[in-house]
Amino acid sequence: MFITGIIFGILAVIALVVGIKLKVDDGYGRPTKVPNLIAKIASGILVFLMGLFMFFGSTFTQQAGEAKVLKDWTGNVVGEETGTGLKFKPFYVDTVDFDITNNLVAYVGNGETSYNGQKADGPQITFTDKDGATANLDITVTYSIQQDSVQEIFTKYTSQENFKQKLIQQDVRSVTREVPSKFGTLELLNNRDKLGKQVQDALVAKWQGKGIIVDQVSLQEIRYDDKVKGQFSAAQTARIANEQAKAELETAKINAQQKVVQAEAEASANAKLAASLTEPILRQRYIDALSKAQYMVVPDGSSPLIQVPVK
Repeated sequence: MFITGIIFGILAVIALVVGIKLKVDDGYGRPTKVPNLIAKIASGILVFLMGLFMFFGSTFTQQAGEAKVLKDWTGNVVGEETGTGLKFKPFYVDTVDFDITNNLVAYVGNGETSYNGQKADGPQITFTDKDGATANLDITVTYSIQQDSVQEIFTKYTSQENFKQKLIQQDVRSVTREVPSKFGTLELLNNRDKLGKQVQDALVAKWQGKGIIVDQVSLQEIRYDDKVKGQFSAAQTARIANEQAKAELETAKINAQQKVVQAEAEASANAKLAASLTEPILRQRYIDALSKAQYMVVPDGSSPLIQVPVK
């Protein structure tokens, strides 16, 4: 708007000069002031338009989640604005917009897939895991830009689009290829959340001090080819059988230990009982048993006296 206002100002000056200097007759040799008046009116209109453009060029509005870099007509950065509402600036200063929250990078499918209403930034990312198997994954990264870093980012990358292409997208691709190489195939298929957490931690570390906040990393899907899937299924079956065998062995060990404990308890009780049966105690138990019997057995050759009750 600054350039447009200057153009209107130059045209207004030209129209004013024409309105003052121009001499025209009416065709009959008599001077007329009509063209001069028209030129002066045009000059006034141009001055009004210049003022209008200068006014609108000196104000701007800013919404929440936005930041603006201020640069003069020579391209020099003169400041930044992070507040919201109606703002004023010199009319010769332009604004460069930055979205600082809820920025999204998505690598999904063939790269043509629509994600959250917008086209993906690129196709699925291919990686090789620790076991040497190759797979593809879909990933989305949501990030924000720190308000006090907008001016530095603009100085280095000149626009948010360049910033996204030259830093954000490249780092997301490189980290997403690097981190899965630390995982085995079974671990990746069974623990996708752990992979997502490590990708997020790696991005946080990589963007430390660069004014970027990692809000969320979401792994949508990990895709291996059918051969790897078959091997994984077989491994899962073997793992389940192995776990079942371990459980059965553990159960057998517990049962055996219970029997050993029970046998040891019985043996200990018998040992204590045997130790308590001294000769006098055994003799007394013998006598007690005989006194309760209906018949009595006596040693051979003895002459016992039997008392018969009188009726």
